[in-house]
Amino acid sequence: MVLPKDFNLHENRLSKESLESIEFQFDRLGKDSSDINVFLKKFTRISKSTALPSDDYEIVYLAAKIAYMLSDYAYFESEGFKEKEMGNDGARIWQALAKAAQGDIDESIKMLEDIKKITENSGDILQYIETLGVLGQILIVRGSKDQAHLDKIMESIDKFEEKYKHSLPDFNHIFMPAYLLKGRFMTLQLSPKELIEEIQITYKIAEEIDNAYWMAQLQLDLTMGYLSLNDASEANNYLKLVFETLKEKRFLALEAKAIRIQGELFEKQNKTELAEKNYLKAKIAYTKLKDQIGVSTCVSKLANLAFNQNQQDKAEQYYTESYAISEKTSDFYAMTVSLNALARFASIKGQYAESLATYKRALEIAKENSFEVLLPSIYSGLAFVNFISGDFWSAVENRSKVVIFKEKMNASEEELLLEHMKLGQLNAIVGNLDAAFDEFEQALNFCMKLGKKDDLYFDLLNWLFEISTALGNLSLAETYVSRADLFASIHNSEEENVQALISRIRFLIQKREITKADSYLESVFEKALEFPSALTMALAIVEKTNVLLLQYQEKADESLFEEAMGKMEDMVFISLDLEFLPLTMYAKRALAKALAYGNKYQEGIEEIDEACELAEQLGMEKFAETMKADQDDLKKNMKKIDSMSEKALEEKRQSYLTDVFAILTQTFWLVSASEHQQI
Repeated sequence: MVLPKDFNLHENRLSKESLESIEFQFDRLGKDSSDINVFLKKFTRISKSTALPSDDYEIVYLAAKIAYMLSDYAYFESEGFKEKEMGNDGARIWQALAKAAQGDIDESIKMLEDIKKITENSGDILQYIETLGVLGQILIVRGSKDQAHLDKIMESIDKFEEKYKHSLPDFNHIFMPAYLLKGRFMTLQLSPKELIEEIQITYKIAEEIDNAYWMAQLQLDLTMGYLSLNDASEANNYLKLVFETLKEKRFLALEAKAIRIQGELFEKQNKTELAEKNYLKAKIAYTKLKDQIGVSTCVSKLANLAFNQNQQDKAEQYYTESYAISEKTSDFYAMTVSLNALARFASIKGQYAESLATYKRALEIAKENSFEVLLPSIYSGLAFVNFISGDFWSAVENRSKVVIFKEKMNASEEELLLEHMKLGQLNAIVGNLDAAFDEFEQALNFCMKLGKKDDLYFDLLNWLFEISTALGNLSLAETYVSRADLFASIHNSEEENVQALISRIRFLIQKREITKADSYLESVFEKALEFPSALTMALAIVEKTNVLLLQYQEKADESLFEEAMGKMEDMVFISLDLEFLPLTMYAKRALAKALAYGNKYQEGIEEIDEACELAEQLGMEKFAETMKADQDDLKKNMKKIDSMSEKALEEKRQSYLTDVFAILTQTFWLVSASEHQQI
């Protein structure tokens, strides 16, 4: 035997003259050509020797395969290879795979499709099945964009296996690239446990033919499988085997991959510093190889790790880098993931116009490439930006799509519970009260089915009380508020007791028991000061404003109206503390309308001007439109005030007070919804 057993397929295809020349060249160096480690280190250089037959097709084919395995991508740019590559389809298979690794995926797919047609006609079985296996591996990286193409490749592989498995000598050796592809294809279809069982079968075949390269590939796949099962011990066992192989055999791309996977193992074990070190080390290794796909994968891992550690600046930097690489390599899946993340960072920084545009770009790519698995996250992000920007109708539309896709993908009942709740809140804000009630009822049904009696259950009871009250069904509202009271008393949570008390206050207001409602509010304010979140205090301020205005309507005491104005100013201040801009907008709207009611139009216009400027700066387009409409209305009526009759003036003043009450109701719902509308 001249070549190592790993390459016995090619030994059978080489001419006697070529084998003798190869053996002679190794003898000259005092090396054994059948030693795999020696052969891997020396063959690509020896293959260029003028002493070897210049016209032996198989030598160049074998050298290209070894160059790829060793990640010696420079070999494919050498003059010696360029002179011989034309017409050598076997060598071009591995050249195409090297191109794909370095980011030229479209060109590599085109090359392999051309080779597939040639090998189908030539009848070279080895080249044909290698082409299918290699092409399929590249298409898997491209994701569902090329799913139809990948399905055809898998169909061709199945036909090949059916035809040759029991008749072709060395079938298992010939079929190894296809075995590897089949395992990775099954990752998309099987549970981790089932997948491991399938890979183990192929791994035993690789052990039988004793091929180090394919064994290492499968060991890495098994490592990933066991990581999916959260079996760190087994994952580590297979990873150790890979590193043992790599001590002697410099499969550099596999080494980089093993280092990256070790980072994933560390991350699973919450060893974040070690995980980051491994990802950075793997990234450096891939960068040296000019392996763009490998670099992109490492950058994505680093981005996710930073994001999960709340290191937002670092995560944003990595996602930006990941997007640039994925755009260059036409990796549309990675592009979509990166854009989705970057849109989220923009929204966190208050750059809502940029966030919206980025989410829309991510949605466009996801739709074009049928990345349905990414759609719920994108629509959820869009719904949040719509919500925070005041475009509540668009928020309803996008949140509805989240529900549709999550139901289609069989999301957990707990996930669906939360989505129906969010959609109910948005429907309430836009005035779709019947639709809101239905969504909250569905969410409550999930709670009962799951046996959940927690904060969500309590919140749902309060929302159902709110909507029942708004629909005028006070008897139904009483049942929900009583259940919320009972829940709060049983769970003995001070904050939940206060929330239940606020709902009771709102119910008393509906029944016009204002004095009793006001007495409860004193207790609410006292207790709300002790809570870490200012949301409860914001709700209490809204209700106090309501009570003061209702008392003012009853008594016409100007001091009550002035106190209510002070509470509206408190709403503005607390909104800035919370960094919850919808509350800022609505507090300023309420304040401006109240000022107009008091014939202080100019002061009201100044409040609206500030809100409008803030909305425009942050790209909150719908809020800016709303504020501009209010601004125009106040300016128009300020000019007409001197010419209006006393009756018309009083009607206009009362309409402003009615607007204030309506805005306060919407403000209460906005604040109540804010906790769950976050992405």
